[in-house]
Amino acid sequence: MSYIGARPTEFDDPDPRFPFPHTPTPPRCQAEPQMFDFVHGDRSDQNRQATEERLSRARLACSGCPIVRDCLRWALVNKPVTKTGLFAATTPSQRTILRKRMADRLGPDWIDVLARQDQTRRERAAAARHTPPTVDQARILRLDLEVNGGPLPLHRLITPEQQERNRIRLMASVTAA
Repeated sequence: MSYIGARPTEFDDPDPRFPFPHTPTPPRCQAEPQMFDFVHGDRSDQNRQATEERLSRARLACSGCPIVRDCLRWALVNKPVTKTGLFAATTPSQRTILRKRMADRLGPDWIDVLARQDQTRRERAAAARHTPPTVDQARILRLDLEVNGGPLPLHRLITPEQQERNRIRLMASVTAA
């Protein structure tokens, strides 16, 4: 999601350990940022219905986004730059609750824990590129190539059914928050 409203100050820089996720095609939040602009005061009695409709449209758009999971992670880690707006179908208050849950689960330094997990994952992936596969791994790769024509693509289009399933999961996590 692009930055909406005032530009973050020098004290509000995003955590460099967690770059904003990118996709080959711009997601809806970058194409239509006004749909994702949300502030706590938007739910006043005067415009509550219009805001709820806009939230529903934005959440539906997020359900089909290929980077929604990474977007949520980025928004949770970078609290200073996500004080307003919808990120991964979550409002600022919902993200506050999710941050508290992360702190309860991983401890007060949960952001550092996530950064270490990401670094370990990247190191393992780099090592795997330089280490030949074992005999069993080579057999699995050969079978995958014979049966499926190769590994499944990492970035494939999401069907409407998958979008709906993702939307339901997002809504369940948001309402649980």
